[in-house]
Amino acid sequence: MVIQKIRSRRHYSDEKQQLRNCLVKKRKKTHLIAEEHKNDIAHNLIYFLNKKKFLTEGNKIALYWPIGSEIDTRPSLAALNEHKVIISIASTEKANIKFRLWKPNTKLEINKFGVNIKSIEIKNPDVIICPLIGFDKKLNRLGRGGGHYDKILLKNQNATKIGFAYSTQESDSVPVEKHDISMNTIITEKFIYNNL
Repeated sequence: MVIQKIRSRRHYSDEKQQLRNCLVKKRKKTHLIAEEHKNDIAHNLIYFLNKKKFLTEGNKIALYWPIGSEIDTRPSLAALNEHKVIISIASTEKANIKFRLWKPNTKLEINKFGVNIKSIEIKNPDVIICPLIGFDKKLNRLGRGGGHYDKILLKNQNATKIGFAYSTQESDSVPVEKHDISMNTIITEKFIYNNL
């Protein structure tokens, strides 16, 4: 019985890894030909945040700095900077994520784990925006597999969780395990998938 459970879990992880490999290739391919998509996603983000009253002065919005083929958040950062919200960036420190204050002149250090920032930590963000490798219409998220975002999302359960992805990263079904945390909203260049 125990052996069967272990095999089942391993099969599940293998299934996730196969899907992850496939969707990483799709993301990279789309990234090379989709220069305008980052602006479309920024436009959709501001539309959504404004509609849901998240752009209120003093609200804390956490994003990530793009690495590799992740959706480029720089247009979103520029658009958010026009509002009186507190913006933070995910800083990877000793395999953990901390959200640190971002301003247009903030210095970033890119390393093999992501981005490191020396500014003050911003705790309890109202909105967390994270990169996706894949997603489905049920708002399940497929990440890199390291569990870093799962930990920070679990720690900030009251935050509204938004995923950024290209529409080509959509899957019919993303395998879900106990530790996986789904999104409240997923924003692509074409659509806003939302359960709020």
